[in-house]
Amino acid sequence: MKKFILTVQKSILATAVLTAMSSAYSGTESAEIAQLRQEVQELRAMLQQYVKQPAQTQSTPQVAVAATPQLTEAQAPKLNISKGGAEVNLYGYLRADASYQAKGASTMYNNISGVPLEHTAEEAQQKDRLHSSVNVTRLGLNFKTPTAAGDVGGKLEMDFFGGSTRDQFRIRHAYLTFDKWLIGQTWSTFIAPEYYPETIDAGTYVGGALQRSPLVRYSDNLSANTSFAVAIEDPKYTATSDPDNEMRLPALVGRLNHKFANGSLLSGRTFMAEKKTSNDEEWAWGVGLGGKYQLTPQTFLKADYYHVKGDGRFLLWTNNSYVIDDKNHIQSNEFDTISAGLTHQFNSKLRSTLGYGYMKAKDDNTFAEIQKNNATQNKELWQGWINAMYNPYKPITLGVECVYGERETFDGRNGIDNRFNMMASYDF
Repeated sequence: MKKFILTVQKSILATAVLTAMSSAYSGTESAEIAQLRQEVQELRAMLQQYVKQPAQTQSTPQVAVAATPQLTEAQAPKLNISKGGAEVNLYGYLRADASYQAKGASTMYNNISGVPLEHTAEEAQQKDRLHSSVNVTRLGLNFKTPTAAGDVGGKLEMDFFGGSTRDQFRIRHAYLTFDKWLIGQTWSTFIAPEYYPETIDAGTYVGGALQRSPLVRYSDNLSANTSFAVAIEDPKYTATSDPDNEMRLPALVGRLNHKFANGSLLSGRTFMAEKKTSNDEEWAWGVGLGGKYQLTPQTFLKADYYHVKGDGRFLLWTNNSYVIDDKNHIQSNEFDTISAGLTHQFNSKLRSTLGYGYMKAKDDNTFAEIQKNNATQNKELWQGWINAMYNPYKPITLGVECVYGERETFDGRNGIDNRFNMMASYDF
C-alpha cells in the first residue's frame, strides 16, 4: 500500500511539473492543458481515497453497522433497557370517562346487579348524577429475552381500576411465557373477552367476563386452525361470594379454539372447581361457547353463552356461588348468561356496536328459595346498549354510548339502570 501511494505521489508531482512547463509555452494547445488538469484531479481523488481507507477500518463495529443502509428492520439493533437485557415494549393509553346517570346505581361504571329497587328511598336519591374518572388509564410492558432454549416472554400490565371504590392501583396481568407454557396472572382460560361486544363501560354489561386468575397454562395446536389450552387456576374466592370457604384445590379449566376459512372464530370452554366449607363440600362446574362471525368485510357478530353451577366468580353481575342452609349444607346457585352484539365499520374512522346481555338464574332450587327476600340476589338481569366510536387520528378514540337495563329479584321486585357514557382515549 505504501509503495502504491508513493508511486501515485510521484505521478502527481511529475504531472504538476509538466503542467507548469506547459504553461510556459504559449504555443501548447489548450485541449492538452485541459486533459492534463483532469488527470491531476483524478490522481488526487485516488490518493485521498486510499489514504482515508485505513482510518475507516479502525472504526468501532457499532459505527460500521449503523452506517449500513441495507439493514432490515429485523436486523436493526434493539434497545435493551432492563437489567437482564430483555427487549422491552411499552404500551398503554390515557383515558378519561364521564357518565350521566339518569336512573340506577350511583357509580361511575356499571352495577346492574345492585341498582336501587323501584319505589324505594334509595332509588329517589340515586338519579340525575354526573360522574367522571381517569382511573381506567392503563400502562403495560411486554418483555422478551432470547435464550439457548428459545425466547422467554413476559407481560406486566397495570391500571387504577382496583378496590371496592374502583380508584386503586392494581396489577391486571403479570406473567411469563416459555415455549407452550404460561405462568402468572392473566385472563382465566374459561372466559373469552375477545367475543364480548364492544362497550365504553370498563365494567362491561350483563354476560361480560373479565376474570383474571393466577394460573399455570399449557397451550398447543391440534392443526393449523385448531388449538387447545389446559390450565389450573386459583379459585380467587371472596368471603361474600363463597361464605365459610375452605377450598383446597385449584380449578381445572380447558379450552378449544377453531378458526374458519372466512375468518370466523369459535371457542368452547369448561371448568371444574371445589367448593368446600367446614361442614360440606360440592363441585362447581360450567361450560361456555362463543365466537365471532364475519357477516361482511365491514360487519361482524360476536356472541358468548355460559351455563354455570356453584360458582359466581368467573362472570360479572351474577349471584353468589352458593348459600349455606340451616343444616350447614352448600346450596349452589345455577344460571345461564348470553351476550351478543353487532358491530359495523362505517369507514376507517367510525364504527358502532349494538349489544345485548341477559342473565337468568334458576328460581326453583333451594338457593332461590333461601335468597327469595335477599335484595342483592337476582332472578333476571338484562341490558341493551348502542355506541359509536370515532378515531379522528390514529392514537385518539372518542366514544359515546346509551345503555338501559333492568334487574328482577327472586321475589319479583325490579330496578332500572339508565345512563349515557362518554370516553376519550389516547393510545401509545
